[in-house]
Amino acid sequence: MFKRIFRKKALIKILAFYIFIVALMFIFQRNFLYYPFGKILIIPEDFQEVNLKTLDNTSIYGWYSPPQKGQKTILYFHGNAGNLMGRSDRFEKFATQYGVMAISYRGYAKSKGEPSQDGFFQDADSAFEFLKSKNISSKDIILFGESIGSAVAVNLASKHDFGALILEAPFTSILSIAQQSYWFLPVSLILKDRFEVDKIAPEITAPVLVMHAKKDYIVPFEEGEKLYSLFNSRKKLVAIDGDFHIALTGDYLMKQILEFLQEKK
Repeated sequence: MFKRIFRKKALIKILAFYIFIVALMFIFQRNFLYYPFGKILIIPEDFQEVNLKTLDNTSIYGWYSPPQKGQKTILYFHGNAGNLMGRSDRFEKFATQYGVMAISYRGYAKSKGEPSQDGFFQDADSAFEFLKSKNISSKDIILFGESIGSAVAVNLASKHDFGALILEAPFTSILSIAQQSYWFLPVSLILKDRFEVDKIAPEITAPVLVMHAKKDYIVPFEEGEKLYSLFNSRKKLVAIDGDFHIALTGDYLMKQILEFLQEKK
């Protein structure tokens, strides 16, 4: 009898602790998904600072290098960690061949607000509207998304007809990634920001280039592979030997982009 009572009390304590953990994850989950850190101290040469307003009146900071006559423009969406400064070398390289627009998401360096899926999508919309105000058409815009930025890029690409969509280490959904990492939690019930790009990938009309390390330790290569299979437009998958996440150089990225855009349909 005493053993049964002891077991019952132990089970109740374990269940209470589990519920506590689930509650904490539900409340603080965005702290595990978004990692804005660092300050923006300098900007790349020949870039200018821009400040945008989103539909919900949030102030968003960005960098812009106008295209030369006949050039296309890369609209860049970074990953979930750090800030624009960590990608400066890429932007400088891109700017040798293209115009470049890169935004700092809400809650990240020099932007207001708090990070969220819907917020990121609004930030992307405001960047696109900025380029339109510069008389740059969607067909002259190349969307580039790294990691979580790939979801932002795919979402924007599903709404307009862009020149190309470039994705680095993309995934099918945050739900899929979270279920693998937090298998012991009811992720499908508590996750707020799902970034379910697998549902809209078939709608993309732009040519798609996917680059992914085969042994990516954060976003499994299989995730990028699955997403790639869902695109119906002209597409190319570059599987890279290595165990890194976001570590490709500006030179490598430029080479892959130029080759892809020059390929025949």
